[in-house]
Formats: sequence, C-alpha cells, structure tokens
Amino acid sequence: MEQAIIVLVVMGFLMIAAEVFVPGLVLGVLGGMCLLASVVLCYVAFGPLVGTAAFVGLGVLTFSGFLIWLKVFPYTPIGRRLMLQKVQKAEDPTRGGELVGAEGTAITPLRPAGTAKIGGRRVDVVAENGFIDADTAVVVVAQDGMSVVVRPAPTASTPEKPD
Repeated sequence: MEQAIIVLVVMGFLMIAAEVFVPGLVLGVLGGMCLLASVVLCYVAFGPLVGTAAFVGLGVLTFSGFLIWLKVFPYTPIGRRLMLQKVQKAEDPTRGGELVGAEGTAITPLRPAGTAKIGGRRVDVVAENGFIDADTAVVVVAQDGMSVVVRPAPTASTPEKPD
C-alpha cells in the first residue's frame, strides 16, 4: 500500500509538471486526481491522523513547489525559450489626446464606428453624430484613451440621404 501511495504522488506531480508543455488540461487533471487518490489511500491505510497529515503535506508541497517553479523556471533553458524576454513598447497613435483637431479621411463607412486614416495611420474611430460615408474628410473632435471621435470636416460635403 505504501508503494502505491508513493507512486501516485510521484505520478501526480510529474503529470502536473508535464501540463506546462502539453496543452489541454488533461494531464493536470489526471495529476490532481492521482494526488487526491494518494490522500484517500493514506486515510484508508493509516487512519485520519496520517491521512490529514498527508493532505496538509501535499498541499504545502504543491504550493511551495509552485512558488519555486515561478522563481526558477523562467531562467532555465526551456523557460527562456517559452517566455518572452524583451519588453516591447507599442506605438499607439491614439495615446494622450494628441489627435484632437487632426484631419483625415474615412477609409470605411462610419456607421457609427469604422476606420479612418489620420496622420498617415489607420485609426479606429467613432462618428460623433449619425453616419459618415467612406472617403469623406473627417476631423477628430475628442479622444479618450483608445476612443477617437470624429465628425465630417467643415469643408467636406456630406451627401444627403433620402429617408
């Protein structure tokens, strides 16, 4: 019985560790079930005191192993291959309200959301009122984070739509 408990604990931890490399959560669930089965066998074979001690011990071992893995794994050869090493700064043309007052052209029909070319870049925009046809000149009237609000430019003529 003792060998079965040890085998279940070892297999459980190996399956949980393999879950990092094999997607699908199957090995992780099977590993957890092996650990749970080992605790149940401890309760059956040795009584409630040893079973509870095995349960608490496996919990502490699992938690501490996870913390150690978080600290050590990124610096292993496999961890360096799997994890992003460089931080890349994204160029966001819509940050800081710098587009307010800029003019551009609607690339797609804005009904009310769409895409416009502003300052040589494609920007997701929302029409302030109603719809704006494609290839219409637009001006940015507001910006809040990634939300850019446009209206037709004063020189742009918007064709009237029949009701």
